[in-house]
Amino acid sequence: MEEQRAAGTKVSDQRTVELIATVSHEIRSPLTTIKGFTKTLLDRWDRLSDQMKIDMLRNINEDADRVTRILTELLDVSRLEAGSLTLHARPLDIRAIADRVVSELSERSESHKVVVESDGPVEVMGDPDKLTQVLTNFIENAQKYTEGGTVSISCRREGAWGIVEVSDEGSGIPADQIDELFEKFVRRERAGSPTGTGLGLYICKGLIEAHGGEIGARSVETGSTFWFRVPASA
Repeated sequence: MEEQRAAGTKVSDQRTVELIATVSHEIRSPLTTIKGFTKTLLDRWDRLSDQMKIDMLRNINEDADRVTRILTELLDVSRLEAGSLTLHARPLDIRAIADRVVSELSERSESHKVVVESDGPVEVMGDPDKLTQVLTNFIENAQKYTEGGTVSISCRREGAWGIVEVSDEGSGIPADQIDELFEKFVRRERAGSPTGTGLGLYICKGLIEAHGGEIGARSVETGSTFWFRVPASA
């Protein structure tokens, strides 16, 4: 018994070390860019063209958003594991949320076409901010982990559930890796994969389960589909 407890503690300590190393790297990279562009702007402001200034400020803004997302992920994890997550659930149209997220993300990748497929409004009971967070993560992952193609968002109602699916046209995910994707610190491993904390899908799982819903994924050779369902609104 003591050996099992010691082994569990060792694994936990190792994952903590890995998390600290990963987060440190993920934060250091954008901060280095922010620091570099800021110094250049301060030292050479009068010698830079307006377009160069705009480009540098845009990069600073994007990297500041990246740091904010990482810190938000860490805060979400701490709330989920402490059981202190607060939901502000109300009746809402998940199709409208999908339309809004797509309008924000569709221009981020020139090689992807992002479309919403639905016959009309799909009313569910949910926290709009949390469901937006989950849907954003699904779409961003589809854009990051596939080289191009169409990313399709399907919204529909089935019985007492509102269901959302995000499908891509990538190379698929091995069946033995799908369940692991929703665990903490797990990232999809393939050549050229983007870096990250490995917390995004773990947080999505916690947010959907907090709604009383379910989350999952399936994959074929021509693509992957990530889905969730939450209680429909009466």
